[in-house]
Amino acid sequence: MLSSNAIYLVAIGLAVLSAASMVYVGLYQSRVVEHLWCPVFGDGCEVVADAPFAKPFGVPDGYIAAVLYSAVALLLLGPVRSNWDWSLLLILAIAALLANIQGIRDMAKLGRYCFYCVLTSMLSPALLAAIWFLR
Repeated sequence: MLSSNAIYLVAIGLAVLSAASMVYVGLYQSRVVEHLWCPVFGDGCEVVADAPFAKPFGVPDGYIAAVLYSAVALLLLGPVRSNWDWSLLLILAIAALLANIQGIRDMAKLGRYCFYCVLTSMLSPALLAAIWFLR
């Protein structure tokens, strides 16, 4: 079994990696970055990032996800002492997981996939598990 400190480090690492991935997607969605490098799915990253479902309320979902994962990382940097801290982290991790499930469904309907979205989708259950074990 991993120590509490190791679990913290794993959770922070997962949150930071996910946030960085989503910042990159968000930068493309707002055209700060001209093209997305998509190592597995060819131009799938750009097709998904430009899809109508990728801008809920007119906001690039890459930025929304980056804020969510950054909030998790920042909360983990402080001590998780109370049930309120743990509950908030758990709620944010569940929100990330549910958003990723919806994202995978949307990409499947589109027939194209984004490497960064799939990556964060694969990491979100591990992030949720790490946060769960922090209790």
